[in-house]
Amino acid sequence: MPTSDLWTTNERRCAQMTLMNWDPWRDIADMRTTFNRLFGEVVPGTAVAGQAMPGAWMMPVDVAETADEFVVKAELPGMKPEEIEITVADNQVTLRGQRAEAREDKGANYIRTERRFGSFHRSFALSTPVDDARVTATYKDGILEVHLPKSETVKPRQIRIQSE
Repeated sequence: MPTSDLWTTNERRCAQMTLMNWDPWRDIADMRTTFNRLFGEVVPGTAVAGQAMPGAWMMPVDVAETADEFVVKAELPGMKPEEIEITVADNQVTLRGQRAEAREDKGANYIRTERRFGSFHRSFALSTPVDDARVTATYKDGILEVHLPKSETVKPRQIRIQSE
């Protein structure tokens, strides 16, 4: 009897599969992300490591890179520029601040509250050094936009070849 007849179809399928490392913590993090997407943040302060401080809320942020600069755009509606702090150090930009609770009627029985209040803190590592002296930030219509020009020493430059 051929050896292949001794294996069931399922055993043959399993024998052809490649082995992969399994990380149970990744599965848990993926499950938490799915729950948060479906139901909002289930456990406050359980953001992905390195993204937000415990107890802080996470505002939506886009980070883009061009040849000359990094651009960070953060949604911070209802804030004043003086309530937002931006720091740049060691190839990392940090946005932090505090949004005060703004409930109009303290005596009302709220059925649902989705607006976030309290502190926020987000840090992003940058792949190349930036020129701290030329960093600019603007705040318009609830969007904070930070431009972080790359340092001139790390930008590639064209070398002209001279002939003799």
